[in-house]
Amino acid sequence: MKNEYKSFIRNYLISSSLYDFIFAYAIYTVFFSINGLSPFEISLILAWWAFVSVILEIPSGALADHWSRKKLLVIAPIIKSFCFIIWVFAKGNIYLYGLGFVFWSIGSAFVSGTSEALLYDHIVYYNKKENYEKILGKKKFYLYVGNALSVALGGIIAHYSLEWTLILSIIPLLLSSIFATLIKEVRKVESTEDIHYIDHIKEAYKEVKNNNKLFYLLLYSLGISIFRNLEEFDQLYYELIKVPLFYFGFLATIYFGVSAIGSKYAHKFKNSNRIFWLFPLLSWILLIFVGMSPSIPMILFLMLSYFIISPLRTLNDAKIQHTIKSQSRATVTSIDSLFLNLFGIIFVVLAGIVSKLWNLEAIYTWTWILLILFSIWSLLKRNFLS
Repeated sequence: MKNEYKSFIRNYLISSSLYDFIFAYAIYTVFFSINGLSPFEISLILAWWAFVSVILEIPSGALADHWSRKKLLVIAPIIKSFCFIIWVFAKGNIYLYGLGFVFWSIGSAFVSGTSEALLYDHIVYYNKKENYEKILGKKKFYLYVGNALSVALGGIIAHYSLEWTLILSIIPLLLSSIFATLIKEVRKVESTEDIHYIDHIKEAYKEVKNNNKLFYLLLYSLGISIFRNLEEFDQLYYELIKVPLFYFGFLATIYFGVSAIGSKYAHKFKNSNRIFWLFPLLSWILLIFVGMSPSIPMILFLMLSYFIISPLRTLNDAKIQHTIKSQSRATVTSIDSLFLNLFGIIFVVLAGIVSKLWNLEAIYTWTWILLILFSIWSLLKRNFLS
């Protein structure tokens, strides 16, 4: 049993890390810009990306609860790889970039609710439930470390060829699929053998509606997703302040590195409720300077804001898993992703409009307004977030 558990952890961590070991992460937003897309057009295809994910999230979560979580993790990386193949031939065509995002969204939808639900199933099966926050933090740590290494290499590759940055991103995805095949599938928490596919969707929505704590935790996810959406514009910010393309990968490495550290040690804050409103408040203060004084030194403030917020993602995800009581764990987790993508659509469209009416740095300026409102809300709802 002990060897089985170690084998699962090893294969699970490698597969999940390789899924996001993507060289193209270092340059894909600025890749669109170099190929002729404006910040507003980029915001539109990012919104399209989130919109497709919204459509797919709940059905894919229900599929994971009804069918096989392992098989979805095997299929997802292969589907995602088609995105980068299409982008190689897009040559500035916004519609082909949008088509590529469709395949990326399908792959991500298959993974989003499935991965954490599969992990929770195994943690319970091997009687390690009390260590869930620590193991989830370790997963995110290795994922971010993989991100950091891939974007560092991606920036170097992009310096010589943007197209090869896309092509080489396919290899880790295929390896992710191979390691997913090595995962031993165990019984789901709360057997779902007699539950029909559509019943998972009904049961998940019912739980979100009736479980107040779960509902507020999902809302909290929306708040901290401000940073995930804001990060999509960082490459354009670097371009604005004249950072050479060669260093884009290095800066992305710093971003993923600080996120990895914050995730790894997140479990040490599991009993602290104060950080759920205090950390967003501190991040808000840092973003004021980033938006009002765009310059290379402000990158440090931007990275600090990401570092401060990173433990909250792991802790909140863990609280959501512990709070779910129904049999439709992957579907409920997918509802979280659905909310995030809906909010993402609104965010990137508004960001595109702001950049069109004012300028790019204005995106960072109005983001801190959202964060101060979120900090106040988190303080008022701190009892539900405990």
